[in-house]
Amino acid sequence: MRLIRQLHESGYNKTDVLNVFNFIDWVLGLPKALELEFWRELQAYEEERKVPYITSVEKIGYDRGRLEEREGEAQRSLARERSLISLQLEQQVGSLSEPLTDQVNKLAPDQLQALAIALLRFESIADLTIWLEHQG
Repeated sequence: MRLIRQLHESGYNKTDVLNVFNFIDWVLGLPKALELEFWRELQAYEEERKVPYITSVEKIGYDRGRLEEREGEAQRSLARERSLISLQLEQQVGSLSEPLTDQVNKLAPDQLQALAIALLRFESIADLTIWLEHQG
C-alpha cells in the first residue's frame, strides 16, 4: 500500500500506477483476508484523494471480471463441443465405454476438432480406438 501511495504522490499517471499494481498483485498473491483488507485500504485511499477517474480497485475488478467471463465462456464452449462430438460418435460407432469417454474428454481443443472430422470416416469403435492411440 505504501508503494501505491508513493506512486500516486510522485506524480505517476493512472496507467503506470495500474501496471505496477497489476504486477505486484500477480507476484504477491495475498491470502484472501489480507487481500480484502488491502482492497478496502486502497479504495479508501483513492476516495480520500478524490481520484476523478475510475479507481484502480474498480479497474482491476472490472478487468478480472472480464477475464473470468471470457475464460468461463471458453470452458462452456469447449464443453458444448465435447458434448456434440460425443453424440456424433455415439451415432457413428455406438455407445462408448467409460475409458473411451474419458480419453475423448481429455483431448485438447485442436484434437477435438480433428476428431470431429475424423469420426465421419469411423465405422466402428475400433476406428476410434486406433485414432486415439495415434494422438498419444
